[in-house]
Amino acid sequence: MSNRLLHVSYIFTFVLFCFLNSSCKQTTSPKQIIIIQSYEAGFPAYKEIKKIFADQLQKREIQAEVHSIYLDCIKKTEKKQKMFLYEKLNTLSSLYPDIILAYDDQALNALLTCDHPSVKTTPVVFTGVNYPNLSFIQKYPNITGFHDKPDYKTNIELIEQLIGKCIVVRVTDDIYSDKIILDDMDQQIKDICKTNNIFSTEKIRLSGKNGISLPKDKKIIPDAMYISTINGKSTRSLLKGLGENYYNKAYLAVKRDYLTLSLGRFSSFPGFSVISDMIGHNYGVIGGYVTTQERQTIVAANRIADILKGAEVSDFPQITETAKKYIFDYKILDQWNISPGKLPAGSEIINIPFYVQYQPYIICIGIILGIVLLIIIIYQRILYKRENTRKKEIQENLKHEKEFMSFALESGNIFTFRYKNGVFYFDKEFYHYLGMPEKPISAEEFSNAIHADEQADFLLNRYKLDHGFPSRQITRRRYDFNKKGHEWWEFRYAQNTNIKASPTDEYSVEVNGLCLNIQQIKDTELDLTNALKKAEESDKMKSAFLANMSHEIRTPLNAIVGFSQLLGSDMELDKEEKNEFISLINTNNTLLLKLINDILDLSRIESGQISFTYADCDLSQLVDEIFNTHKLLMPDGVELIKETPKKPAIIYTDRFRLTQVVTNFINNATKFTSHGYIKVKYEYDTYNQHILLSVEDTGKGIPKDKINQVFERFQKLDEFAKGTGLGLAISLSIIKTFNGTILLESEEGKGSKFTISLPHTPQ
Repeated sequence: MSNRLLHVSYIFTFVLFCFLNSSCKQTTSPKQIIIIQSYEAGFPAYKEIKKIFADQLQKREIQAEVHSIYLDCIKKTEKKQKMFLYEKLNTLSSLYPDIILAYDDQALNALLTCDHPSVKTTPVVFTGVNYPNLSFIQKYPNITGFHDKPDYKTNIELIEQLIGKCIVVRVTDDIYSDKIILDDMDQQIKDICKTNNIFSTEKIRLSGKNGISLPKDKKIIPDAMYISTINGKSTRSLLKGLGENYYNKAYLAVKRDYLTLSLGRFSSFPGFSVISDMIGHNYGVIGGYVTTQERQTIVAANRIADILKGAEVSDFPQITETAKKYIFDYKILDQWNISPGKLPAGSEIINIPFYVQYQPYIICIGIILGIVLLIIIIYQRILYKRENTRKKEIQENLKHEKEFMSFALESGNIFTFRYKNGVFYFDKEFYHYLGMPEKPISAEEFSNAIHADEQADFLLNRYKLDHGFPSRQITRRRYDFNKKGHEWWEFRYAQNTNIKASPTDEYSVEVNGLCLNIQQIKDTELDLTNALKKAEESDKMKSAFLANMSHEIRTPLNAIVGFSQLLGSDMELDKEEKNEFISLINTNNTLLLKLINDILDLSRIESGQISFTYADCDLSQLVDEIFNTHKLLMPDGVELIKETPKKPAIIYTDRFRLTQVVTNFINNATKFTSHGYIKVKYEYDTYNQHILLSVEDTGKGIPKDKINQVFERFQKLDEFAKGTGLGLAISLSIIKTFNGTILLESEEGKGSKFTISLPHTPQ
């Protein structure tokens, strides 16, 4: 009995264990992972890195929540990076992170030196680190990672292979980390690259004030590989070193910061990189021998997966060196005319265009489509011959049709008619077209349908219809056959041979012909007439515009020429007069330049040749920038006010052009406001889904009879005010391009309010 009870208890214990184990599995919470990225959140590679990391964890069947911290090391100093990271780790400490991943040197250095408690207690994995601080890492047994040691020697050899003997330019700053880079690089390349600035054979200086001058289409080819170091803080040497292209050169990026992000695009010779961060992101770098970011992410993700599945950090080496490969950017290779055939074996090329990558398939598809198209054309040709044979047989039967049928085929809406003994007989299609019952129309009914202005003409021609006429006739009149309004019709008719009904009857006249509705033709004629009038008006407006422009240009030019002649004459002028003349010349120069710029802007906008750059725009931020720019420029006694809603409006527009319009309104308000305020404001029009952006002033206002003129070119309501009279015309053209409108409210003596209505279409 006791054995049986013991056996039952074992079974019960086993079932309970399985149940609890199943429950635990169902309620297991995801792992918490913190990734510390060195650069800004918008760095293009981070999106792909995040995807690769997630895919690797999914393959290893690990559920995790990833929290990213972006140090933005390019903008922040090391001290700010540490403070920022410490605060972020404090915020995330409540999640009890299971592991921390540090990506690149800056992220690892900030983590090891920020003195946060979690660094000592939480497993840490690093990757993509070029120069790990061994003394710091050895203090932490919970740290392991991957060393991406830059291979300067292989990259120098790669440069020599692709562009030949050359001067390799590197740019550094006077900081400790750059000194480490230079020392390491000099040690690796000491046997393959010279560091002096003189050719060993011709003794020619490669740079400096004593350098030689050569035509730009010729280059000096060095007798060996040279290394040239440029201090990034010296603007003159940087521009000279990267701008002159008299010698065969190559630029080698050794780090990623504000300076190196644009040097590849700025350089007048090819650029290479020893770090993968600079390749494939439109920084002007051809490529290099590096550890790819994909490889860095994969090895880090797998090590994290091993640790999360139970492995100890001490089971792995603290530092493992990652493998490298040749990687190149196709667009930059093409830019410098470097053939992919010159690349080392096993090279990886990125950013290959679709049509290049799949060129063989596209050619095959094109050939197949060509063959199919040829078969279709041949088949259609066979069908055409068969159909053509059948049509010839039918055409032989149509040759004997009546003459009026040939007229009916000339155009659409053509109907046959016959007139005899005072009655018009039309074919049935005529009645169907007009929606009338099918019955003959008497001459009296026909006359009543004619417009009153043309009835007299019909009565004169009625005699010809009844008594005959020698040749074909054409008449055009307005008719209202169906009581739906007069339309233009054209009648073409001819007289048949006179027919005698009986020996005692007189000869009677029969008329056959065609009638067609020409209302559309008349409408087109009217449109052409109106267009001619508009063209004539446009020609007059162009003449007026040229006259205005000539006057507006001549005025500042006369002032500039006049005062310049006074300054250059023998007339004795005191210092105050000279300064006044110079000030007047500068003022008129500014007016003349603004006039020409306004004319060019207006012309480009109306011709559609000006380009607009659209992006999401925070209107509150835009109003703040305009307010801060103009608040110190207000005249005495005038206050600049801004009003923005609590919730900022985000619209999709050209920020620069919208700022130009609002600035024009503020400048106009400043000219005509001597006291009170100028208010810049925007608000939501939720009913119409629009944003209302306005500039209101307490100035002199605009007379009611001139409000409609303010947006015309060269309209200046006050001839003594400064300006060209084009600002509001340009503003209206810009807002119309944005599919918006401008509303002007003004009362003379009280002020004006310009309101821009823009569609609220945030992206």
